[in-house]
This record gives sequence, C-alpha cells and structure tokens, in this order.
Amino acid sequence: MKKIGPKRLILDYYDNESSKALEFRRLASNIEHYNNPYNNPSEIRSILVTSAAKHEGKSLIAANLAIAIAKREEEKKVLLIDGDLRRPTIHSLFGIRRFPGMSSLLEGKADLYNVICGTELENLKIIPSGHTVDSPTQLWKNTKDVIDKCKESCDIVVCDSPPVVPADDASIIAPYMDGVLMVVMAGKTDKMIVKRAMEILDGVNAKILGIALNNLHKMLPYYYDYGYYRYKYDRKYTANGKQNKSE
Repeated sequence: MKKIGPKRLILDYYDNESSKALEFRRLASNIEHYNNPYNNPSEIRSILVTSAAKHEGKSLIAANLAIAIAKREEEKKVLLIDGDLRRPTIHSLFGIRRFPGMSSLLEGKADLYNVICGTELENLKIIPSGHTVDSPTQLWKNTKDVIDKCKESCDIVVCDSPPVVPADDASIIAPYMDGVLMVVMAGKTDKMIVKRAMEILDGVNAKILGIALNNLHKMLPYYYDYGYYRYKYDRKYTANGKQNKSE
C-alpha cells in the first residue's frame, strides 16, 4: 500500500460530484433508512465499521462514510473514532496528530475534548487512536461510558475497529453501538470467514446493519495500488449470517 504524502490526504481526493462520493451518500442513506429488525425505534447514531479479516479496506470505508455524512445537506456533526488501537490508520488518512487519542481516553488519562481533532470540514471531528496497544481488550471495559460521551458531542459517531475474527475488540465494542457495518473485500474474503464473523457479532447481540462490498468492480482510490473506489451496500444477510429470503 502506498503512503499518502502530506499534501495527498483523503479529503484532497474527495470530490462531492464523483461516483465514489455518490456511492457513499447512498451507503449513508441506506443506513439512515435502515429497517431495524431488532424492534429498536431509536435512530442510528453510532456505527461500528469492521471487517471479518485484515486488509479489507474498513478504515477507508469508515473515513469516507464519515466524510459523506458530514457533507450532506443535513449538516450533521460527525465524530470519527479510530478504535483500531492495534493498527491505527485514520490519523494518517487525514494528516492529523495521533496523540493523545482513544487509548488515553479509555485509560482515563485524557478527557473527550483533549483528544478530539478538527478537520477541514467543520462538521467532521476525529478522535485518533493514541498510542498503539498490543492487547487493548481490557481498555474497552469503559466502552459504554466513552461512546455515550461521544454521542453527546455530535449527531453521529462512526468508529473504525479491528477485524472481528483475529481480534475481539469489535465484539466488545459492538453491543454499545447502534449498528455494525461489515466490510468485505469482493473476490477475496472467504464466505466462511464472513459467516464466522457474523456468528461472533450475533453472539454478543450486535445489531448488524449490513455488508459493504469493497472493490466490487475492482476499483479503489487511485492513490492506492488497486485503482478507484466503488462500494455496494448489501442487506441480504441477517445478524446470524444467513441470507434474508425476503429480499
């Protein structure tokens, strides 16, 4: 994966009139109008973005989704959290500082407003990861309190997290989020791995919003090795990973 230089950040490539931006607006709209099967009438205000395995583009989807929501006409205030304390990426995509961040917030060594970073978009704020943690499981014991505080500061929280199968971070965070978006690399990820990830999330009563198929047409952003981005939002799977026959 090529590194983005200091003048080649994700916002530099985000063209609101591009097909990429259109796909993310559709994704945001699908989430907003999600038909909740969990009988929870509350709106989706916190979204966990994860994947079944590594290298599926979850961080880029989380970042672009946050940008798309922040740029919509509703002008909702969005807080993007880098919850991947093992392999953080968000700070480099936006060219912001990394410390202090989420790890310090979870440890109680910093308060919310000390770790929030601004961006070029007035409606988009970011909490970077902070220092890398080899085994962050214990840090997430304060997840509910931290997420509740984050939701008080904005309209929508988007949280990037480690993949589900190789780490248990996502399964700890997921129950405290309004919904989970699973990212799957089209043509790469084995369906049994995806099914296993769904089973893990279902086991903690996570609210699965659907699957975002990444690289569906073999198109990713041209500043990466894969080309240009395109995504498809897919809601044909239920929380237990089985196909929804009603669709």
